[in-house]
Amino acid sequence: MSRLLRLAAAAAAVVLLVGTACKKNSAPEAPTVSGPTSARPGDTLTYHFTTIDPDGDSVFFKIWWRRGDSTEWSPAKPSDGDYVQTHTYTDTGTYYIKARAKDAEDAESEWSDSIRVRVGLFAPEAPILPTGPSSCSTGLAYTWSTKASHPLRDSVRIQFSWGDGRIDSFGHMVANNSYFDTSHTYSLPGLYKIAARARDAAGFESPWSETLVVKVDTSSFIPPGSPTHLTLSAPTDSTVKITWSPPTDTGWKPTSYIVRFRATGAPGYSVVDRDTLLTLTSVHDPMHRTGSYVVAAVYATRNETIPSTEAPSTAPRRTSLTVPEFSVAGGTAGYGWNRTTGEASLYDMSIPDSASKIDLYFTDFALGFAGPDFYVASPDTAPYDPGGSVPNVFWHNTRFTHLDSLADEDSILPGAPTSDYRKSSLLDSLPRFVAGHTTADDYYALLYVTAIDTINGTADIESWFQKIKGLRLIEH
Repeated sequence: MSRLLRLAAAAAAVVLLVGTACKKNSAPEAPTVSGPTSARPGDTLTYHFTTIDPDGDSVFFKIWWRRGDSTEWSPAKPSDGDYVQTHTYTDTGTYYIKARAKDAEDAESEWSDSIRVRVGLFAPEAPILPTGPSSCSTGLAYTWSTKASHPLRDSVRIQFSWGDGRIDSFGHMVANNSYFDTSHTYSLPGLYKIAARARDAAGFESPWSETLVVKVDTSSFIPPGSPTHLTLSAPTDSTVKITWSPPTDTGWKPTSYIVRFRATGAPGYSVVDRDTLLTLTSVHDPMHRTGSYVVAAVYATRNETIPSTEAPSTAPRRTSLTVPEFSVAGGTAGYGWNRTTGEASLYDMSIPDSASKIDLYFTDFALGFAGPDFYVASPDTAPYDPGGSVPNVFWHNTRFTHLDSLADEDSILPGAPTSDYRKSSLLDSLPRFVAGHTTADDYYALLYVTAIDTINGTADIESWFQKIKGLRLIEH
């Protein structure tokens, strides 16, 4: 290499080193803080802190929770990562949270903007102005709605005052900022002021809402009607289709419908479909629950909602029976469900006409009834069961499977057909939950065998039969 080339290379290296040494480190940006802004004393609150370092360096956070209470620098976090911390305020008051960041070379950001956190025992906010008819007639039920927000997003109960001296009890619990509907009938004409207030689970009450003035006149017309002929079916094995007929023609035509669902054991109805646009059907996923359905007709021209008087239910029908084992003298008793009522009864399996009524029987698949193994079995196995003698006619075909160890009596049943469903189910431990499926007509039921008496040859069996064909929901 010539002397001139060596000098040029050396000069370039010096320039590169000088440029690197002179590169200026930049501090991270002021962090962004996000999280709850209201809480009760003792609540555990979660906050997120983020920043960006222009050089892509790792960053450290220092958090100011309140005066005199700030953290040490956090462990290193990636630039543009999410640093999550929890904090608890034990005293009521207003607090301000902020943070700052630094990089690996100790270049610090400015403090972030503060977020204000109010800690206290908060009551719900006043409900919104009730919505519903502002004119109506005596002797007829009308529906009004309102909703209320809670600073902590808690659920609330809502109470209506009707202005005629009557004040309702607080209704069932509804989610924060969700509508609550209720009805009232005025007996005398006049002007009335309707208002509502909310109460949370801790008993804290809101102020009364603004009042809606309602003019009530003496009834002199035929009122709008409600939907009729509500029926339930199963478009899939875990969803429910509600079908109804429109109200009879009284001169008023509904503009839409509202479908409500009350889960088994729940205190009130919740809206599951609104503004169905006259389809006269609605499909609901009850999330494994059973319960009752009502449908209301909405009359926009009258600002009125009229619910159905029918409330069909998917709740299963329970029956408790003591069932003789197949070999018991005079027994040969089969167990079958009425498809209309859902109730189970015992039938004599020695009579050919019983074959169309029986869905299972109790057996040890041996002469006598001493076991040691016992089963619930499909009736179509009975002609081949050595423990008895029944006519060889067309018996029902039912399949069974045990529920797993995590299941309980309200669990959704396994779908059928699957390889888990068999012609018989061994009662290997008691009590035992067994799912049943009638293969010919697609009905589901849950069996609960609680005890077996080997002295008298009987089993105590409870069952819950789902009357909706093809639906495997069994909560009760």
